[in-house]
Amino acid sequence: MRASKIFIIGVITLSVVFIGKTALAETSQSSLYVPLIGITSVPQPLSLPKEGGNVTYKYAVKNLLGEISLEDIRVTDNICQKVEFITGDDNNNTQLDYGETWRYSCTVHLSQTTESTATVTGKSNGIIATHSAYATVAVGLDSTPPLVSIVNITKVAYPMSLSSSGGSITFTYRVTNPGIIPLSKVVITDNKCDSMSGKLGDMNSNNLLDTNEVWTYTCTANLKETTTNIATVTAFANGMKAIGTATVTIVVDALHATSSPDLPDTGKTKKEGYDTKILVWEILSGILAVLAFFFILSRKNK
Repeated sequence: MRASKIFIIGVITLSVVFIGKTALAETSQSSLYVPLIGITSVPQPLSLPKEGGNVTYKYAVKNLLGEISLEDIRVTDNICQKVEFITGDDNNNTQLDYGETWRYSCTVHLSQTTESTATVTGKSNGIIATHSAYATVAVGLDSTPPLVSIVNITKVAYPMSLSSSGGSITFTYRVTNPGIIPLSKVVITDNKCDSMSGKLGDMNSNNLLDTNEVWTYTCTANLKETTTNIATVTAFANGMKAIGTATVTIVVDALHATSSPDLPDTGKTKKEGYDTKILVWEILSGILAVLAFFFILSRKNK
């Protein structure tokens, strides 16, 4: 009789453990975040006389996703070798946190009109985020040197990953003017998304991207496979063209991918990502272990 009571208690305990494991599998969530980083590059001065001169590039770097911090931040410029960190790590933790602006500087001598490309990279859980900014300095123009246009674009995707069946993704683009003159003929394109919305943010309705404005666009695409897409913005000022780009990768079937080069592994798994064979084996193993224990116990009590 005593062995029977113990057996019943053991079965109830096993049931509670199993139910608890099932509930955990149902409520466990995967937090998959694509690290996003942004950079602007502003040359000072924007133009030089025909004999050329020194130009100092000022860079501003931001973490565009609040859920994660970025580490191993690196800023390079194809025409300026010595890019130096100035300030911005407010809590001195060597990580680019959301809300911080890390500022860099580089000075170079230019003797001809030059377009530069500044690139920033950062990491989160071993995943690399990157962004580029472009700037042009005019040297030795016969007429009064124009103020060269500068434009910047950042892009965010929601959701940031999809199940194996694919689905709809909405991209949001933020376009800013880091320069000192308004930009005209602003055009946004995306090589994987055609249904671009109209702009929001033209506060004075002058159809010019002013330096204090942020223009926002959206585009929705249906994706069935892992896709990397590039957004490009072009704009003009004083007849000179400015360009900016932003890249985002969306992983389809992220839970079952053998490797996820664009998404950090959080160590958590959704119920639908749990291997059914493993679950059945764990249940059977647990039941057999409990039965064996109570069989031995009942034999000792006899």
